[in-house]
Amino acid sequence: MIIHQREISYTSDYQTFFEALVKAKMHIEKRFPEVSVELMYNLAGERGFATIQTRYPSLADYERIDSEMDQDEELMKLLEDLIGSTGNLPIDQFYRVIK
Repeated sequence: MIIHQREISYTSDYQTFFEALVKAKMHIEKRFPEVSVELMYNLAGERGFATIQTRYPSLADYERIDSEMDQDEELMKLLEDLIGSTGNLPIDQFYRVIK
């Protein structure tokens, strides 16, 4: 299993930001049902970042789905609005689950 984790910064208008995250999550899960999506924010330590964690069966699945997501105009608009709210680029991390 592959986990992709993306941290996106948010401003004081976090309510609108979180609502947009939920819309993006619903869109991803509807269009790509094999992808599991979790939305989180940190309760301790550095604040002001939301985390989108997606899980894929394999690296090949991630690459295929990521390519399809890049072509999904509706999803790109949702993510553009999220990233555009602060102008900061997201921070990405990848993990392979130990079995």
